[in-house]
Amino acid sequence: MEMHHSEDDMDNIRGQEVVAIDCEMVEGDLSQELCARVCLVDKDEKIIFHTYVLPQTPVVDYRYEITGITEETLQDTMPLNEVRERIQQILYSVEPLRRVLVGHNLEKHLHCLKISYPDRLLRDTATYRPLMKTNFVSHSLKYLTKTYLGYDIQVGFHDPYQDAVSAMRLYKRMCSQDHPMVWVSISPSQLIIGCSNPWKSVAHERMTIEELLAISRANYQCWCLDSQD
Repeated sequence: MEMHHSEDDMDNIRGQEVVAIDCEMVEGDLSQELCARVCLVDKDEKIIFHTYVLPQTPVVDYRYEITGITEETLQDTMPLNEVRERIQQILYSVEPLRRVLVGHNLEKHLHCLKISYPDRLLRDTATYRPLMKTNFVSHSLKYLTKTYLGYDIQVGFHDPYQDAVSAMRLYKRMCSQDHPMVWVSISPSQLIIGCSNPWKSVAHERMTIEELLAISRANYQCWCLDSQD
């Protein structure tokens, strides 16, 4: 899916507040994913919000071996509509800019929370091109954490705080990469924005960066741009 970002969009995102999110899900009827625990952390890995969640529909499988959650765990916990309201307050607390949201498989997390959020503010470690397999299949967060950060997660029960921190650390590592150029010319009418060693066709050698960008279409947005001045 193509992502189009204006220069104003990127100026707004640079230096923006960032939060990471992770959810633990249990299974409902028809294999429905139900959020049972959620954690949000800030860029300094401090917890902003952390709670167990009362599912809206009956639970078929608590997935105890993974989640560590039982029926008793979710008794008298916060209902989903209240959890959703609290999270939205956090995400929208810096209007009109809002916060950049980091996570692994964000579409899945937001879906189970029944929250929609602007694509341009999502930073998903499952779908970020440099972190994916060569066939654009996602790696697991466990694999990415071990490979890029050098430690193990999800040993025993999954911890949403630990997973949110790992996603945040991956995001910050990708942002800190220094790229002399962030574009690749691939045809006379298209330019891919990314993190690669740039090459240009002869026809483009006399064009300025601004001229090339004017005829470009973004394929993915390089996260290193988030932290540029």
